[in-house]
Amino acid sequence: MIKQDIENIELGHRQLLFGFEKNRSKEQAMVLSCIEKKIEKYGHVDLDECAQYVKEVHDLADVNIIQYVFWLAEDLAIHFRIDGKILEPRKAKQILIKSLEQRVRIVPIKLVDDSVYQGVKRFYRKLTGGKGFCDSNDQYEFARLLARKIKDWKVKLISCQHALQMPFVPYEKEIDDGIRFIETISAKLDSFSLINAFYENKEKILKLSDDVKNISEFYTQHIYFWNNLVQSFEALNHLYELTEDPDISEGFQKLKQILSSPAPHTLMTDAKTLLEKITRRCGATLLKKVDNMIVKMKKHLDAHRAGPDLRNRSLYSLRTIKKRIQGAENIKSMNLCLIDVEDKFDDFWDEIKR
Repeated sequence: MIKQDIENIELGHRQLLFGFEKNRSKEQAMVLSCIEKKIEKYGHVDLDECAQYVKEVHDLADVNIIQYVFWLAEDLAIHFRIDGKILEPRKAKQILIKSLEQRVRIVPIKLVDDSVYQGVKRFYRKLTGGKGFCDSNDQYEFARLLARKIKDWKVKLISCQHALQMPFVPYEKEIDDGIRFIETISAKLDSFSLINAFYENKEKILKLSDDVKNISEFYTQHIYFWNNLVQSFEALNHLYELTEDPDISEGFQKLKQILSSPAPHTLMTDAKTLLEKITRRCGATLLKKVDNMIVKMKKHLDAHRAGPDLRNRSLYSLRTIKKRIQGAENIKSMNLCLIDVEDKFDDFWDEIKR
């Protein structure tokens, strides 16, 4: 877009060019179609971006594209918006002649019924508690506010989705349903479509807002503990002999119920207490197991009259792992210690026999 193209824009009375009217009308319709596609997707389109897009799609000259856009504005098919204000085409032309760097935004002119608009404003104020709300009769600016809120919800849900740890996924259905619903109501981001989408889906949007709040709080406040809970459950699932302990077995089943809950945020206090209890019980059971292994190793050493070096190395190795179990903070770490102590026990047992 160059200054000469702006200066050559014709406004006001249009000269009839017999024989060319049909072609001009067709090209102007193509420009309007491109604008509508951009507005549906983004809610607006900048003039220079619009010119580039139309040129790529229809290979029209820049000067013709700009002219058609200004005629569309004169015909009230679109509005020009500069620095937050709606400006008539002649004023927009004057501003661009002074500075081609000035951003000129093309926005839709179609408005929703005022009763619908006022209803959605009241709903949004209630939804947000008035936070970030600006009482205005500018439907475009209000629609941008709605679009930002939708984007914020989607970003939060997607960030939670990325934090999910299989196989237990809290709020998985709510996250998937929420993202799909957001994509539905934001399929068209022009102010007319977006305000109507809020008006027609008030109850669903209210539920979405509550779900995003609960899910976001859960993943912000509890995701580290939840991942620890999942890891502890999976580790315990491999410690078959420990689950034979009635207390551990009962706690294991309760853990499974919590992890399988579709909305576990109300269970976190109980889950923490339960996991601490199971962890202590597992630690005590494993320590007893290692003590028994040390006793058994001593008898094996005595039976084979092992030398002091082998005796010291074997018992020191087992006692070192015992200390690791005592310092372990979770069941997963204890499970790793158990694997190590069993490997060390078998290795030294075979070495003693040789």
